Amino acid sequence: MAVSAAALLGIIGLLCGASVVAGEGEGDKWAVLVAGSSGFWNYRHQADVCHAHQILKAAGFPDDRVIVMRYDDVAQNALNPMPGVVVNRAGCLPTERDASTGEWDVREGCNVEVGCGRDYYGAAVSPESFINVLRGDVSAQRLFCEKINSDPTRFGGCEPKVLNSTARDKVFVAFFDHGGTHMLGFPAAWKYGAMRYVTAKDLRVAMEHMRSVDLYGELVLYIEACESGSMFNDILPQDVSAFAVTAADPFHSSYASDCGLRLGGVTMPCLGDLFSVNWMRDVTRPGHMKYETLEEDFDIVEEQTNLSQVCVYGDIESMASEHISSYLEYPTKPAGPRRAALRRHSSPRSGAAVPSLEAADAFLAASAIPELREELLARKRLREVAEANLAELAALLDVPQARGLHDIHDKSICHKKPDPSFADGAAGDDFFDCLRSTIDRFQDVCGILTAEDLTRSSSVFSRLCAARTAAQIERAMGTVCAPASV
Repeated sequence: MAVSAAALLGIIGLLCGASVVAGEGEGDKWAVLVAGSSGFWNYRHQADVCHAHQILKAAGFPDDRVIVMRYDDVAQNALNPMPGVVVNRAGCLPTERDASTGEWDVREGCNVEVGCGRDYYGAAVSPESFINVLRGDVSAQRLFCEKINSDPTRFGGCEPKVLNSTARDKVFVAFFDHGGTHMLGFPAAWKYGAMRYVTAKDLRVAMEHMRSVDLYGELVLYIEACESGSMFNDILPQDVSAFAVTAADPFHSSYASDCGLRLGGVTMPCLGDLFSVNWMRDVTRPGHMKYETLEEDFDIVEEQTNLSQVCVYGDIESMASEHISSYLEYPTKPAGPRRAALRRHSSPRSGAAVPSLEAADAFLAASAIPELREELLARKRLREVAEANLAELAALLDVPQARGLHDIHDKSICHKKPDPSFADGAAGDDFFDCLRSTIDRFQDVCGILTAEDLTRSSSVFSRLCAARTAAQIERAMGTVCAPASV
C-alpha cells in the first residue's frame, strides 16, 4: 500500500520524538496579560485582565500558555460590595439579591474573577518582572521571585513563569493601565512611593531581544493606556513582525467606561476601559473571532471607541489580513458556553465614560467613606507639590508647556511627531536615558507622582529631555526643589 509523503513525514516525526501541535505547519500560541495598577479605584484594569483571561480560556488556551500579572487587591477588597466578584461592564452588574443568601445575584458568566489566574501578584507586578517575562529570562525571573517571595513585609508573590516560545509561535500581549508620553505605569513599591514605569525604549529593546532569540514568529500587542501611541510612534520598526494597537494616540487620554454606577447604596469605580471593552466585545461576537481579521477588528473598535483615537503600528501590511483566531483561539479549542452565557444575559444598563486620568479622583470624590476622602486629599496634596515644582522647573529651563491637540478623531495624529520631539534634540537612546534619570530624580527630590500625575506630567518631562541634557535638568532641580518641598 502506498504511503503519502505527509503521512511518512508524520511517522518520522513521531519516531524522532518531535512534539506535535495542532494545525499543519503551525507553531504554538502564548498570551501575556498585564494589569499594571493597584487600588480599588483602578478596579477596571484588573477587570479587563480577568475578562481577557476568560476569553482565552473559553477559546481553549491552557494555563501554561497564559501568563497573568495583576495586583489582585480588588475581588476581596473591603470596599467591594460583591466580595469575590469582579465584573467588566455595566450589563453584568446585578440588580437583585439572592433571596436565600442575601448576596447579589450575579449572572452566569459575568464574574470574570472566576478562574482568573495570578502568576505575578502584589509587589511582583513590576517593570522588571514584565520585561523578564517578555525576554523569556527565567534565570533573572527566578532571582526576582525568590526576593519577592522571601520578603514578609510586602504583599506579593510569583513563580518564574516566562515566555518559552519559539520562532514558529504567535504571541499576544494585552496591557491595561495608566500611561503617559513614552511610558506605561506600574504600581509603586509602597503606598505613596515613587511611581514605577516601563519606557518605550525598554519595550523596544525587549521586543528586539525577543526577535533576535526567536521568541516569536508574530507578535500582537493591545495596549490600554493614555497616550499609548507614544510607545510605538516613530519607535516600532515595520519589519519586526509585530502588530500593535493602542487605545489612544501619542498625545491624548484613553477613557474609562461604565463609571459612577450604583450598586445598592455604593458607588462603584469604573468597571472597564472603553477601548478594551470594545475589542473584547467584538472578538466574542458569534463568528467574529474565527472569520474577522486584525484589520477588520481594528476598524470596528476604532469606530466604537469614539472618545479617543485608536491607533495601529508595526508590520501592518503583512499582518493586517491575519485572522484574530490566529492569536486568541488555541488549536484545541473546546465549545465555549461561558461567552454565550455572557451575551445572553447582558442588559442595556450603562455608565459614564470619563478620561482615564480622572477616573480615580471621580470615584474617591463620590464616596462618603472618610478613608477614601482622606485618600483623595492626600493625592491632591502630592499633586500640588509635584505640579508646582515641575512648572517652576520648566520655567527656569525656558521650556514651554506642551500645547494641547484637540483634533482627536484624525488618524494622522497617530503618526504626528511631538514638537519638539526626541529626534529634534538628543539621539533616541540619550533621550530615553534622560527621561528615566530625570523622572526618577524628580521623584527623589521634588515630589512623588501618582499614576495619574505621571500621565499629566510626562509630556513636560519629554519636552525637557528634548530641549536640555539630563545634567542641566538635574542642576535646575537643585535650585527649584528646596528641602521643605520634598
